[in-house]
Amino acid sequence: MNAMKTLEVQLPVQAEPTPEDLELLNATFHAIVELRFQGGHTWDAVEHELATRGWRVQSHLMWVAEARRGREVEQAVGRTKDEAYDQLRHLTALDELPGLL
Repeated sequence: MNAMKTLEVQLPVQAEPTPEDLELLNATFHAIVELRFQGGHTWDAVEHELATRGWRVQSHLMWVAEARRGREVEQAVGRTKDEAYDQLRHLTALDELPGLL
């Protein structure tokens, strides 16, 4: 049986992380683990294929924010959580404009 491995990261002594800080750190480390250790690397073949067809390919870690109300769904991405939520605010405001369906 494989034992679960845990990584412990020390924060600076003066750090007083908020729940938001802990969420960000947790999400970041989970993303790194997923990228490095989970599943296959089929993206590698896709990247190579696109490059041979002349595409310049880049990827970035992003925040995804989603809002649902009834049957309405909006989803926004951003480099930061603030950016994703600001975009989500904009998208949901468009849904609330009178006369738009």
